[in-house]
Amino acid sequence: MNRTTPGVSLRLVNRPSKGFWAILENRRATSSHFEEYKTPPDAVGLIQGTVAAILAASDIAEKAAAVQVAEIRGVCPSQVTLIAVYGDTSAVEAALHAVQDQLCNTVFSNFA
Repeated sequence: MNRTTPGVSLRLVNRPSKGFWAILENRRATSSHFEEYKTPPDAVGLIQGTVAAILAASDIAEKAAAVQVAEIRGVCPSQVTLIAVYGDTSAVEAALHAVQDQLCNTVFSNFA
């Protein structure tokens, strides 16, 4: 799944490989709300975009399906530009579809 939504790029990784999992977990920001996985989940969704779009996408994803969302540190750790959506394949797919469908509804062009 490679999808284009205004402000974000979405990717689905089914059955993450050991190498992918090692890289991802090395870059995942530590958070007390995140339940650690003993083995990789069935799927991981990656959502990349602006800080505002990523924050909105994380909210949409967690409300849409039984997934966990985590910040993934990139080259510039002061900016959130990538999040990972963890869960079983159908839940991650549902979360990514919800982000794709709903993200444009969170954007306002005029605040007047």
